[in-house]
Amino acid sequence: MRHDLVRAHGSDPISYSTLQPGLAYFETSFGYVAFQRAFGFELTLGPPVCAANDQAEMVQRFLRHSRRPLFFYVPRDIAELVKGLGGGRFRVSGMGVDKVLTLDNPTAEVHTRVRGALKKAERGGFDVVEVHPSRLTGEERARLEAITRSYLQRSAVPVEMHFLNRPLTFDDDGLTRMFVLRQGAEARVFGYVVLDPYFNGGRIQGYLLNLIRFERTRLWGVYYSAVAMLSARLRGEGVQQLSLGFCPLVDVDTEGCSPVLARQVRWMERQLSGIEYLTRLRELKEAFPGLTPQRYFVTPSPWAVTTLLALLRACRVPFREILRRSFSSQSPPVA
Repeated sequence: MRHDLVRAHGSDPISYSTLQPGLAYFETSFGYVAFQRAFGFELTLGPPVCAANDQAEMVQRFLRHSRRPLFFYVPRDIAELVKGLGGGRFRVSGMGVDKVLTLDNPTAEVHTRVRGALKKAERGGFDVVEVHPSRLTGEERARLEAITRSYLQRSAVPVEMHFLNRPLTFDDDGLTRMFVLRQGAEARVFGYVVLDPYFNGGRIQGYLLNLIRFERTRLWGVYYSAVAMLSARLRGEGVQQLSLGFCPLVDVDTEGCSPVLARQVRWMERQLSGIEYLTRLRELKEAFPGLTPQRYFVTPSPWAVTTLLALLRACRVPFREILRRSFSSQSPPVA
């Protein structure tokens, strides 16, 4: 049933991620809210999955059901809806932006880093090939799992993230798509990409770049060339958008938001902007022209740090380890 609801009403890029194992659900006959209990909150993953004209009813029911709801990673209209229905209980703030590429504009200017990466990819025999998870052999699955282990060992986030990222699985429902990254004359597989669909009127509107992982390589700019190649492929299929996902604490919108909370979020934006992991994410995604819709959270707490701690717990990320690695000399292996 949830798959059917995502197909029918999953217009938000995060909608497919609400199907990942381990989440809790508040369900009705016409939709659901996916959430994770963390740090005393029921932290929702994106907006309700239901028809637009049912969102107010869905939010109202969830507010009556939940003891301490925290609407997380929602667009502005849902944030305002929750605040309006909450009877003065909630505070709102922006939290960062998504980067969404509009694929119907092939003449958009290409960044010099992307052009350089594509030239190196051509010389290095790099390509991106779609595979079907259910058809992978045991050896091929083991290869992708080894790539995951290698990636996580070198990453600024050294664990398999959940919640905002849907973890790697080999389930094949015909909706999510997997690609392997190959290079050299031997077409050696050294990485993979997972795209999650989102919909408009029951038809695929775009894909979210849920995962991109690869081993160490001398080939420069793998992220740039992979995104460029995937964009060209999806454009040829008539797909309208490719979302590169979230840039936390980037261009945070606090206008019209709760003043006390806004001050804290702006402070966090200034203080954490130097973390290498966040800086690198921003740098990679800024190389591609596109839309930058703001994401918001709606909380009953006056403290921004409680939202951050709840998020890290929901994602199963150790906060101290992120800080230790991010302020070290290591760079996250993403390009």
